[in-house]
Amino acid sequence: MNIDYNMIVAFAFAGALLQEIPLWNTLLDKLGLDVKPFNCALCSTFWLTLGPFIYSTGISFIFNSIIAAVLADLINRQMNRI
Repeated sequence: MNIDYNMIVAFAFAGALLQEIPLWNTLLDKLGLDVKPFNCALCSTFWLTLGPFIYSTGISFIFNSIIAAVLADLINRQMNRI
């Protein structure tokens, strides 16, 4: 199993930060896509990382996508903590 930790962490941070960008939220509102999987850090990171991980890691892509999605959700929760 090929696990690229740098790529997982990079995609996790990108997925978590994407949810915090006002332009992304405005775009979702305008297109009527303000529903899951687009407005959820875990869901959107999972679906956005499938393609790159299929290309880069082969058969272990599903595990890498799950790890990145869960990490993105944890990062997003820490960023929105009061």
